[in-house]
Amino acid sequence: MRPFPGRNLPRERRIFNYRLSRARLVVENAFGILSSQWRMYRRVIEVQPEVADKFVKATCILHNFLRRTTQANTQRAISVADVEPLPGLGRIAANNSAREAIRVREVFTSYFNAEGTVRWQDDV
Repeated sequence: MRPFPGRNLPRERRIFNYRLSRARLVVENAFGILSSQWRMYRRVIEVQPEVADKFVKATCILHNFLRRTTQANTQRAISVADVEPLPGLGRIAANNSAREAIRVREVFTSYFNAEGTVRWQDDV
C-alpha cells in the first residue's frame, strides 16, 4: 500500500501516512525475524496467495511455540491463525488494483481517524 503523496496534506491523510509507516516497520521487523529462522522466506515463494498465507501463519505459530517452550516466563504466545484484517476489506484482485487500492486506502484513512484512533497519533 502506498502513502498519500505530497507535503501539505490534510490531518486525516497525514495520520494515515504515519500509521502506514509504523505498520510497515512492524511488518519489516517481523519478516526479518521470520527470514532469519526460516529459509523459505529468503527466496521467492512460488505458491498461490492462499497457500502463502498458510505458510506465514504456520511459521508465526511455530516461532511463537519455539520461543514459548525455550524461554522460561515469556509472555503468552499470540496465535495468528485467526487474525483477520479490517472487516469488509477482503482480498484485493490484481485486475482492479488501482481503483481498489484507492478504495482500501480511503477505508483505512476513515478507520484511523474514527474508531481506530489511538491517543498518540495526533502528537506526530
